[in-house]
Amino acid sequence: MVGVISSISAVFNAGGRLGFSAWADKMKDRNTVYKIIFALSIIFTGLTIVTQGIVNNLAFLVIPLLFVVNAGYGGGFSNVPTLLSDHFGMKSISRIHGLCLSAWAIAGLTGNQMATWIVSHTGSFTTDAAGNQINPAGYQNVLYVTIVLYIVAMLISIFLVRPVKEKAKG
Repeated sequence: MVGVISSISAVFNAGGRLGFSAWADKMKDRNTVYKIIFALSIIFTGLTIVTQGIVNNLAFLVIPLLFVVNAGYGGGFSNVPTLLSDHFGMKSISRIHGLCLSAWAIAGLTGNQMATWIVSHTGSFTTDAAGNQINPAGYQNVLYVTIVLYIVAMLISIFLVRPVKEKAKG
């Protein structure tokens, strides 16, 4: 079952890359697509938090959350080059894109470490029917940090990301 969910999640990631980038091309505004991705992520994470979806084992909420987040991840990744060129111009795109990908990689590494720390230090471990040690409350707590990060990203996208003037795009 985990393999099927993982495979479907990968399809959502690929669909997000194609769908969100095509949508951004039609709108001519990549930042709006990021706002949409953040809004969807906030909504689905919020629903899972409010319902205690992980603690209550509500797969009908947790699995769509994974799919939406993976579609947003793919869509965000595919729109980075065009967003950067829209906002910083073509002169510096290689350098800025490299910095962006480095930041993305650091976030991927530190995010996993942060989630592991939260699960290890919050909630309580129990044993499931198969004898595995699980900590649903710890994983639920990861969502609180995640939603705060989504909200911060959305606020940055709304208030700080502005296009460059036409002369500077060069």
